[in-house]
Amino acid sequence: MTETIEEGRRDAKRRATRTSLVTAARSLTARHGVQGFTVEQLCEQVGVSRRTFFNYFATKDEAILGAPADELPADAVAAFLAGGGDEPFTGDLAGDFVELLAAAHEGAALTREEHVALHRALVAEPRLLDQLMERGRAMEERMAALVAEREGLAADDPRARVAATLLGAVGQAVAMRFFSTESVTSFRDEAAPDLQALRDLRLTPRP
Repeated sequence: MTETIEEGRRDAKRRATRTSLVTAARSLTARHGVQGFTVEQLCEQVGVSRRTFFNYFATKDEAILGAPADELPADAVAAFLAGGGDEPFTGDLAGDFVELLAAAHEGAALTREEHVALHRALVAEPRLLDQLMERGRAMEERMAALVAEREGLAADDPRARVAATLLGAVGQAVAMRFFSTESVTSFRDEAAPDLQALRDLRLTPRP
């Protein structure tokens, strides 16, 4: 029991350190550009060593962008692949897809304020958009692979790719609304109308 509590504290400390580095990196980038500050200056602002920084990130760019887009919690991935049955995963592909995205957002601990900071950093350094888009493509490929595995489809089955693209677009739209408003709703609640609209659509011709 004591070991579990201690491990929880260490995890919380690691998350806090990572978040502090990301927040400071984005703030410095928005004010000075990527080349306008050093790793040492970033570490000094956060109060950590240079070695600690490189325990979390390989470059300043990585610190600015934060957690990679394809970092999905292992337990959520396992529940998604199992096809639901354990709350909050229900067996509905669209709903479970959103649950997986919600778990990723929660794992990244990205707040609205941090999203604004990222936007400001990207405005200051547009070249980072290319890296962000590449992360998006990697995320879509991984989600397509997960959908294929869950549904028992071949890895190159176009249905898995189309499903991941469609559901990913819904997830992106939900995320944009979630982070751009002062709403106190959860990511899941924000996604509910979109999921219902998706289910109401007739995506195949009527007989």
